[in-house]
Amino acid sequence: MEKTLLLPIDQEGKMFPAPFNLALACLLDALFGDPQFRFHPVRLIGDVAETAKKFFFPWGRLGGLLTLFFTALVVVVAVGLSVQKFPLLEPFFLYFFIAEKALRQEGLRVYQALKEGDLGRARWLLSFIVGRETEDLSPSECIRAAVETISENFSDGFVGPLFYYFLGGIKACALYKVVETLDSMYGYRVEPYRSFGYFPAKTDDFFNFFPARLAGLFLVLAASLSGYQGRSAFETMRRDAPRHDSPNAGWPEAAMAGALGIELGGPLRYHGKRFEKARLGEPLRERQTEDIKRAVSLLRRAAFLWVLSIFILEVVLWRSGYPHLISAIINGLKNAWTI
Repeated sequence: MEKTLLLPIDQEGKMFPAPFNLALACLLDALFGDPQFRFHPVRLIGDVAETAKKFFFPWGRLGGLLTLFFTALVVVVAVGLSVQKFPLLEPFFLYFFIAEKALRQEGLRVYQALKEGDLGRARWLLSFIVGRETEDLSPSECIRAAVETISENFSDGFVGPLFYYFLGGIKACALYKVVETLDSMYGYRVEPYRSFGYFPAKTDDFFNFFPARLAGLFLVLAASLSGYQGRSAFETMRRDAPRHDSPNAGWPEAAMAGALGIELGGPLRYHGKRFEKARLGEPLRERQTEDIKRAVSLLRRAAFLWVLSIFILEVVLWRSGYPHLISAIINGLKNAWTI
């Protein structure tokens, strides 16, 4: 009997369908985290943006818009052509666009430094993962900063990329990563980026509308299933998230604050200027170093639930013959039009 090599094939005959790519990408992230090397795709996105910025920065808001458009065009076309020619690159691109394990590791490094009483090292470690100034943070403020960035980046670094992969495939995911990267580079309300970063920041607000709320809901679900304060997480998110100056960041942050029973938000410093952020949650107790570890544990559970949900939805699409949700929507509209 002739032997055949069994490989995953989607309904259109394309090798490596979305469920396979998703599973492989998440497995790679769980095993290896986010690798740091010169030609990491996210670093290359930053390089393209910096090249465009040299030409467009003097044009203010228009320059920021052109930088965003140019970077998105280059990256989406490059990723699309690469995957078209070498399909196995798709799960690796997706792997590079997510960073759940790295987020947990960064949080635990800050936790370990604080547990050992090394406040200086905790501040130094935080400086790599938060935008605020960290030189004068107290231990409680370090805990707050770590928990806030774990919560917010659960949306930006994990929920968002997988949401857009499900929505429109690897090119949509790449576009999201461009928007998220340029916002992190230029989306500040202080000089010299106040004008130039306007469109990257506003576009990021638009792209993260659904991922941020999904991130908050999955943190609530994880809290409910893990012995944390699930009801408080939901009520705090519903009540306090709209208070945040960001239309999106408040949702996962408020959910985390409610789940842990602590207060997040308050004063911080960016680029030498003091800002007052909305208070999320209630100060039912003093923040503890262990809250970072609790936040990491809750993040891991929420991430598992999110991946499981997306994987099931991807399988449903694949079995229905669609590579992503947009193709199913377009086909449905075509059928409705012809009726």
